[in-house]
Amino acid sequence: MDIAKQIAQGHYDIHFEGQTKTSELHQLMSSLNYLAEALARQEAMRKQLTADVAHELRTPLATLGSHLEAMIEGVWQPTQERLTSCHEEIIRLGKLVRDLERLERAESADPALSKAPADMLELIRGVCSNFDADLLSKNLQLSLGGMPSFISVDRDAMSRVITNLLSNAVKYTPRGGQILITVEDTANETLFKVEDNGPGIPEGELPYIFERLFRADKSRNRETGGAGIGLAIVKSIVSAHGGTVTAENRTGGGCRFTVRLPKGQREELPD
Repeated sequence: MDIAKQIAQGHYDIHFEGQTKTSELHQLMSSLNYLAEALARQEAMRKQLTADVAHELRTPLATLGSHLEAMIEGVWQPTQERLTSCHEEIIRLGKLVRDLERLERAESADPALSKAPADMLELIRGVCSNFDADLLSKNLQLSLGGMPSFISVDRDAMSRVITNLLSNAVKYTPRGGQILITVEDTANETLFKVEDNGPGIPEGELPYIFERLFRADKSRNRETGGAGIGLAIVKSIVSAHGGTVTAENRTGGGCRFTVRLPKGQREELPD
């Protein structure tokens, strides 16, 4: 069929037009149109990702290039401060590559999850202990509350979810601010929330914050955050567990992230 050949050649903007009384042919036409639309969306996403990654790489590479060139030509002396600046850009590039690798694994068609029963409250408590220095440096108060909730999860992957959400909260909460994490347990799901009293997120940008390489233009930018991959990783890992993650602005200011994870038919307590 000519339309199938055109789709195979990358012409995704075409649609099958025709009239038929045969239900099988009508279903085939609809399927081909759906396939063309899906491929077109995938192609657009691929091009956008390529452009976004190129943009994220351009800034640190340009900084490195200009600094090194100035030092090679003798315009600048290789002082400790300038070498440190170059080193920081290399670290930023390395983090971007690692985050992209994590995102690729999380978004794979069949992500490898090693699930085991875990108490979400204790898992979060363990991750929080890694942020003691960050909290102290900004004089932030972190409160963890709720109840034990046992659920089968990939501990490493879920720790990444908690780390990314807590890292966001630390970055965007003003000095002396507060971060609240609560865990809830029901018969059907484990739920936890991460809340901060930072600047919040513009309402028009809330639907897009879990997209790859998306950053709000104002308060949440490269100076305060990363490349906009952390929340995409969160969504992919949570989705791989069959759950959902949402974001909303709090009435009194700040942002609230809510993760819901469905329980299996029987969640066993660890021995």
